[in-house]
Amino acid sequence: MPDWFVAFWVHPVTLLAVGGGAGANARYWLGHWVAMWEMSRFDTRLEFPFATMFINVSGSFILGLLAGSFLNQPTPSERNWYLLLGTGFCGGYTTFSTFSYETFKLMQDGKLGLALVYSLGSVVAGLVGVWLALKLVGQSDA
Repeated sequence: MPDWFVAFWVHPVTLLAVGGGAGANARYWLGHWVAMWEMSRFDTRLEFPFATMFINVSGSFILGLLAGSFLNQPTPSERNWYLLLGTGFCGGYTTFSTFSYETFKLMQDGKLGLALVYSLGSVVAGLVGVWLALKLVGQSDA
């Protein structure tokens, strides 16, 4: 194979685009499937966001497997697998997986206070960000 072709396919931008696209598609189709399952089972969509919760938890599990398998490997080709599947796929599938892994790493490193600040701060700041954005576009009465 020509060197330029190999260089293109192992370039970080390509790995992220391919992995992220696959992850975003997986999220969409899994969410669609869960919604169809809810409708067939209960004749309505349930109020609890089961699809999002399943995607977040499964994405965290997948990222844990990938991080343990590829993140600390010495060769660039093994780290490329993490870039494609961990950062790319899981990033497109759910950013909650990265949040979970980073919180776990802080706890594992004995930084429980930082883990608590990071997790609570991320959730609270995220909610404030959504509220503020909705206020700015006139969609929130709160």
